[in-house]
Amino acid sequence: MHHDEIEGYLREVGRHLHAEGLTGEILIVGGAYMTLVLRKRDATKDVDAYFARHPEAIRRAAARVAEDNGLPDDWLNDAVKGFLYVQPQNRPWMEFPGLRVYAPDPAYIFAMKAFAGRPADVSDLLTLSAELGFISAEDALAIVKRYVPERLLTPRVQYLVEDLFADEHN
Repeated sequence: MHHDEIEGYLREVGRHLHAEGLTGEILIVGGAYMTLVLRKRDATKDVDAYFARHPEAIRRAAARVAEDNGLPDDWLNDAVKGFLYVQPQNRPWMEFPGLRVYAPDPAYIFAMKAFAGRPADVSDLLTLSAELGFISAEDALAIVKRYVPERLLTPRVQYLVEDLFADEHN
């Protein structure tokens, strides 16, 4: 899904919520953040979000949008809720009738992607590292530790972050 498509689908979610007399709130993260907020990616396969207000109504509205547009059932999902260890500072990103969309600081997205440590996240991590102006692995790891409990940080996360600053990536 591209930026404009996602924005249109979120607008439709808002329309369904508004028809119920509700205003839902979501926090955009993951690839959707890279695509929508930073505009550093052309597309994403789904929209990962934390459903902060009226989660059940958001799920219903997202299901209707999926059905109406031939989207996968999980095009808008809140699977990320299990990975939000520290509540980030959020800023309003977009508002539609019935839906407010918030975005965290890019440092938060960096920490979550580093913690996830998937090979597919490396290019986003490099983009975010440049966006945030990190000059060393120590800078980047300090951000990860701000948002992820230290007891959950594994050597794998540290090695991934250190590798971002290895000569072959620069």
